Amino acid sequence: MKKLKFLFFPTILALAFGLMLSCSKSSEDNINDTVAVTNDAIDEGVANTNENLEDTLEDNNDTAVDLENALNGGGGSSNSSSCNNSKAFIVGNAVTEKCSRTDCPKSKIVIWDLDGCMTVVGESVMGAVDAASHNNSIYIADDGGFYWIVGADNKIEKHQLNYPSGYKNSEVTGISVNSIGDVYVAGMVVKNGNELTAYWKNGELVKSFSENADWYSEKHVAADSNGNVYIPGWRMKSHSVQFAAYWVNGTRKNLTTTLDGEATDAVIGSEVAAGANVWISGSHGNYNGGMLATYWRKKTNGQINQTKVTKIKTYGLPKSMVWSSRATSIYVDCCAVYMAGVVNVINAGDVPVYWKNKTQNELPVEFNLETCDRCKAEPNDISLVNGNEIIVGDYYDEKDKVDSYFSHGEKKAVYWLDKKLHILCESCGSSYAVAVVVMD
Repeated sequence: MKKLKFLFFPTILALAFGLMLSCSKSSEDNINDTVAVTNDAIDEGVANTNENLEDTLEDNNDTAVDLENALNGGGGSSNSSSCNNSKAFIVGNAVTEKCSRTDCPKSKIVIWDLDGCMTVVGESVMGAVDAASHNNSIYIADDGGFYWIVGADNKIEKHQLNYPSGYKNSEVTGISVNSIGDVYVAGMVVKNGNELTAYWKNGELVKSFSENADWYSEKHVAADSNGNVYIPGWRMKSHSVQFAAYWVNGTRKNLTTTLDGEATDAVIGSEVAAGANVWISGSHGNYNGGMLATYWRKKTNGQINQTKVTKIKTYGLPKSMVWSSRATSIYVDCCAVYMAGVVNVINAGDVPVYWKNKTQNELPVEFNLETCDRCKAEPNDISLVNGNEIIVGDYYDEKDKVDSYFSHGEKKAVYWLDKKLHILCESCGSSYAVAVVVMD
């Protein structure tokens, strides 16, 4: 699952673990000496990843690191304050100071509170891709083949995902912690030159599998207390229709069989002896040639219901200018279904939105829809804090450049709360947010 969405967990205590963690306000002077990769390298992939991982493992695997030391590159003092001023915490990645391409420090995995207080979790070859929570701890999936635990004891643990002989790391896509504390990580592995979907339980590889398809993709993961693992994604056969699908314990179940579709996120609802309610977000055609934001509910009797958002606001633009909508994440409480996603405006970019049930709500951005040709906003997670919708993600503004290399603007980590835009790290270079964790 993409995130922390064990919707009906027993109440998690309000950040007792506190990020009582030391923290540093995002500035050039507060955080230095930590090393990872620049954000553009994360996007493009890093050559010789396995070699880098082997070197990293010697010092970091399965070790507990004092957070205050982690904030200071492994030692020394800090002028930091306590990041305990909010119920919501945002997990992402950041180059922690403004820079040009030639002198940028490496990107780090970070946690922000809603005041912008930033805690550096640690170095990563590839970066954070997802987060979840359980028992006052935050669990972070690392695309380099790890997961991190930021715990109630103010310790950080870095755990390697086990790769049996013949297997190599390819990609990590999601993390979930079920109601009894088992940690599930989804991703892909390489064996004999073939890329396989895989998932791990508590760091041990459970299953890897492939599809007889031209292309298929999986994103995130959700797991129930019975050990059932749900991975949403899509499958394409014969270079034709892209089917929305999900995998249950490695077995594919199609969500669509007509028109294009994709599944992007999954959460577990109330659990009963017969099984679990599973909610899946995504999109399914057809609108102006594109797809429409959609969610599916798998009931405990196995029945799957689809709900498609058919009414799209066009923000004063002609209907022909709006090509499609798609949901990237989902959250469900007792009374409503929430999805975050985008509406694609032709010649402008992706406009961030969220839906409460089927009602679309616009999220503000700084760029002009009618004039910004290559702007893009990407909400990556949604939840509720104090009854208000919180959405986290990132966006590009082509006019906001660090140097000529970033020709389409610098990526910024942002969140929206009560429909107001907040930039998380004004003094950062590249940054982006992947998940929100809300403590009750």
